[in-house]
Amino acid sequence: MRTELKAMALAGALALLPGLAQAQDAWPNKPVSLVVPYPPGGTSDVVGRQLAQRLREELGQTFVVENKAGAATAIGATFVARAPKDGYTLLLSAGTTFTVIPNFNDKLAYKLDDFEPVAPVATVPFAFVVKKDFPARTLKEYAAYAKANPGKINNATNGQGSMVHLLGELIATGLDVKLTQVHYKGAAPATMDMIGGVIDSNVEALTSAVPNVNAGQYRALAVLSQERLPLMPEVPTFRELGYPSVVGETWYAVFAPLGTPKPVVDKLSAALRKITSSASFGDSMRKIGNEAKSGSPAELRATTLEQRQLWGDLIKRLNIKAE
Repeated sequence: MRTELKAMALAGALALLPGLAQAQDAWPNKPVSLVVPYPPGGTSDVVGRQLAQRLREELGQTFVVENKAGAATAIGATFVARAPKDGYTLLLSAGTTFTVIPNFNDKLAYKLDDFEPVAPVATVPFAFVVKKDFPARTLKEYAAYAKANPGKINNATNGQGSMVHLLGELIATGLDVKLTQVHYKGAAPATMDMIGGVIDSNVEALTSAVPNVNAGQYRALAVLSQERLPLMPEVPTFRELGYPSVVGETWYAVFAPLGTPKPVVDKLSAALRKITSSASFGDSMRKIGNEAKSGSPAELRATTLEQRQLWGDLIKRLNIKAE
C-alpha cells in the first residue's frame, strides 16, 4: 500500500512538471512588480521607471515600479525576500542594501542569501570636489595641504555612516591625511555649503557635481571610478594620480527572491544585459549622472561580496557608527 502511494505521488509530481516548465517558459504572462526601496522622485526611482519601460518593450509584459521606502531600504528588501519565488516580484536596489547596511546592522530581516542576483543595471560614479577658492589646484596639492594642516580641512558627508561618508574616509586613508568629516542631513545641504564656500571639500555623485563644476561653483580634483568618465573627461581618476586604493562607487542591480526558477532568472538576466548594453539606455543613464553597467548573475554576486568586505573592513578599522 505504501509503495502504491509513493508511486501515485511520484506520478502526480511528474504530471505537474510539464505545466511548471510551460509556466516558466511563458514568463512573464502577467504584470511584474519592480520594487524600489526608495521614495518616488529620486534617482533610483528614475532608474527603475526607465528600466521598467525597456523591460516591457523587451519582454512584452508590463513592469510596475512599486516604491517601498523606509528603514534604509530594509522594508523593500525584506518584502521581496519574502515574496513568491515566481519571478513576478523583483528588487531594484542600490548596492548599499547588501554592501554597507549589513555591516552596520546584523539584525536585518533580510540577507544576501535570500536573493538570486540577476544583473547589474548602472553604476553611480562620484567626483571629489573642492570649493572654488580652495588653495589646492590639484589632488597632489590637496594632499600636501592636508598633511601640513591635519584636521583643518572640513570634508562634507551626506550623513554619519552614509556611502558618501565612507568614500570620504576612503579618500582620507588613501591620501594618508586627517580630514574633519562634517555630517549633513543629506546631499542637498552639503552641496549648498560647497557652493557657499562654507565647506572645503566633498564627495558628490556626478548628477550634482557636473552642472555645478561646469558652472564654476566649485572644482573637481579627481573621480573615484576605475576609468575617466564621459561626463568629466578632463578630470583624472585617483588611480592614475597614484592612489590605486581610492576607487569607490555604488550601483543599481536587480535581484529576485532565492528559489526563483533558473529559466526565469536566465531569461530576465539576458533581457537586462541586452537593455544595459544598448546605446539608448547608456545615454539615458548618463543624463542623470550614471553609467550603464552589464553583467551576469555570477559577476553581480562577486561584486556584491567584494564590496561588502571592502566597506566592512573600513567600518571596523575606523570604528564608524551608523547615524
